[in-house]
Amino acid sequence: MKRSTAAVIIAAVVVVAAIALAIVLPMMTAPRLEVSTIKIGALEPLTGPFATWGKKHLAGAQLAVKEINEKGGVLGAKLELVVYDDKNDAKEAVAAFQRMVEVDKVVAVMGPVSSGIGAALAPEANKAEVPLLLHMAGSHRILTLTNRYVFRTCLPAAPMNAAPVSQFIREQGLKNVANIIASYEWGFAIRDSSDRLIKTISGINYQLEEAPLGERDYTTYLRKIEPLKPDIVITLGHPPGGPTIVKQALELGLKPKYFVGAYTPLDNWLAALGEDGLIESGLLEFSCIDFDAPEYRQIAEKFYKEAGMWFDIHAATGYLNVYLIVNAIEKTRSVDPVKIAEYIRTSTFNHPLLAWPLRYTEWGEFAEARIILYKFERGDPGPINPGAKWIPKVVFRSLPVEPYRPEQ
Repeated sequence: MKRSTAAVIIAAVVVVAAIALAIVLPMMTAPRLEVSTIKIGALEPLTGPFATWGKKHLAGAQLAVKEINEKGGVLGAKLELVVYDDKNDAKEAVAAFQRMVEVDKVVAVMGPVSSGIGAALAPEANKAEVPLLLHMAGSHRILTLTNRYVFRTCLPAAPMNAAPVSQFIREQGLKNVANIIASYEWGFAIRDSSDRLIKTISGINYQLEEAPLGERDYTTYLRKIEPLKPDIVITLGHPPGGPTIVKQALELGLKPKYFVGAYTPLDNWLAALGEDGLIESGLLEFSCIDFDAPEYRQIAEKFYKEAGMWFDIHAATGYLNVYLIVNAIEKTRSVDPVKIAEYIRTSTFNHPLLAWPLRYTEWGEFAEARIILYKFERGDPGPINPGAKWIPKVVFRSLPVEPYRPEQ
């Protein structure tokens, strides 16, 4: 009798202990944050000249937030995007950033496209100690050696972008090279880096033409490069004018083997060239994502169902920006912007979509960018872009590009 009573007591103790352990273990293995909602700022150019960039970036971010929330959020907390339009105005952008930080209490902000906006926001981010993820904003003057809170996420500093073009020219054995830039900071940075990395290639004939930023008729500049009979025409230094330059070059009968774009959204190219021109022009564009990754097609199909658009590098950047921030929160188990920024700056973020791992220098520049060049090849994209008659085709992957180091 005593043995039976003792056995019952022991069994009860075991059951109670098991229940307690079952409660404690999930708490130990799946910690939860002390907040119910995590706010991420999306400061996008939703109107103005960069609206195409901003709308795609925002749509990609929205897909990532939806995916994460459907899986239970981040350590028990739901994600929320706080969206503002920077209106391509620096004062507007600064005011919106300050409101996001002080009133909305965001843990990070992403979205700037214009270098002018990026330059205005960088000091604010460092002062507020809140991470700022640059969608584009490629000016090499935005990041300083003392920067600790601003990070590039697709577009390397302007001087770094001539390197993959130089590598491609060498690999293809191209001899006649024309380069058209705009008369502003980005264009001048492309000019200077092209002089150093492209103009000096042995055996090539190189010609540079400079056009105003707001130019609409490039006939004069194209006539100047016509005698060169270029194998390649580079428009990297004139992002707003790229599609018009290519369109007018084709109309003049210029038919180089390649045109080189400037991270320009597909909508801009289609408006200028149409689908046939997009395919037949020999256009090469830059990419920070890998279109050949098996995961790309899966996510691109989902994105088209959600947004009705092709999943380009700008949508993919918005998507990845959210996952970059969430990864830092999960690893630090914190929503402290200082800890999030420190983790991003000192760790490596890998994702199948990325053309290279996001690893940073101390000042927030890419430490090992491997830029992709791709073309538009005739083919059926299927559910990633129903009805289109082209597919993206990776044609070149650069060697690691040396990080740009700001001056003191």
